[in-house]
Amino acid sequence: MKKLVAAVLVAALAGPAGAWEAQTTHQGLAEQAALASKLHKRLGSLGFSGGLFEPLTIPPADAPALMQALKLLSPTHGAVPDGRGRQAALAWISAGAALADVPAAHGANHFYDPHTRSGWRRPDLGFGARVTDAVRRAMGRAELPEKAVAAPDWITAKDNPFGLSEFLHQYERAVSAATPGERSRYMAAALISAGAMMHVLGDLGAPSRVRGDYAAHLDPLGGGADDLGSRFEHIAALAYGRLGVPAPDHVVTRDKLRDFYTGLAEVTADHWFSENTLPGSSRSDARPALALPKPALPTRLNLMAASRDDGTTLRDPAGACLARYKVEHNVLSFTTDDDCALEELAQILPNVAAWETGLLDYLLRGELILSLGPTITVAGKNLGAGEVQILVEDERGVRTPIGKAATPGGRELLGAVAMPASGVRILAVFHGTDAKGEPLVAVGAMPIPRS
Repeated sequence: MKKLVAAVLVAALAGPAGAWEAQTTHQGLAEQAALASKLHKRLGSLGFSGGLFEPLTIPPADAPALMQALKLLSPTHGAVPDGRGRQAALAWISAGAALADVPAAHGANHFYDPHTRSGWRRPDLGFGARVTDAVRRAMGRAELPEKAVAAPDWITAKDNPFGLSEFLHQYERAVSAATPGERSRYMAAALISAGAMMHVLGDLGAPSRVRGDYAAHLDPLGGGADDLGSRFEHIAALAYGRLGVPAPDHVVTRDKLRDFYTGLAEVTADHWFSENTLPGSSRSDARPALALPKPALPTRLNLMAASRDDGTTLRDPAGACLARYKVEHNVLSFTTDDDCALEELAQILPNVAAWETGLLDYLLRGELILSLGPTITVAGKNLGAGEVQILVEDERGVRTPIGKAATPGGRELLGAVAMPASGVRILAVFHGTDAKGEPLVAVGAMPIPRS
């Protein structure tokens, strides 16, 4: 918790490198993914009986910087706790999705071009960029960074306050801490980190973020000289808000954390154009130049239809608009418009939610099997080296360690202890790696039957 609190600074939530809009699209995506994931069931098994709707509390005195940052969010968007620092588990996930851009400079770490394997690079916009920086300095805002950490690397970066290590630390303590109040705080903090990691993944569903189209994030949005961002992402917020974001249409699975980020980036980059990576203009009898090999153009374009006043539409196999094209004065040109963006978003957003659901299930993938008798045994599959701790919970909800063992990996049986004389629940938590060497916290719980 201390690492999380120290790193969360009070800063503006928006910036030119900002993401799908944090309090609308990102919160909606995180909520839809959480509802479709195994999180509700997992929370219930660990003693949070309300699951996604279990009230969890971070006392404001324990996390003043976090509470200040949360006050920047609109209370109407469902991620601001009450005066006691209390809100439902689902709302803490949503809060993490909104806070991933705090401080605003962290938003630059939410880009990844799978073709160059690089993150944000500041576009050369000449005089306009210098004016923008002058305006931002006058307003006390951060300048555009020259470059930033690529999204797949940011998730495991040491200076990421909402990264994987923070999630694992808080999640483990949400099981092993002694009192219900402590466990509530740690679980809320774990869910904040999970929501923030989902935010970073979700950003890679925006085509400009994965096609090196950094200039698309400096479009004027109309609110002033410093109101810059992605028009495409702004359209998503206007069209869907938070509650209208669609549910996932499937669940994506991967064996490694990084593969979620690189995988979605590759899918997005290969399927969609972005504002500044449309095919170049050309003579109508010449092949248009592509900024990237995919999406590829069909062998034959409908130049007759393109010669009409309104031109025609290039569509993907599912029928969604990829671009408009038109022939005028023997020049073939490609454009996009808001209606085209809406067709793209109708496909992109459910797919992004599917990847976010898969990521959340991946973070929760570790499950331990407990067998109760005169001896308690703890087993697990596909685990590497680590340490397992066994705890008993009493009638007051207090948990006490009753056994601990180091495990070398490659074994299903992780540990065994004698059954305690009293208690209502046995729990076990493993912290180490899985069989593929990926960091993991695995958990298990079982009520103690009493005659």
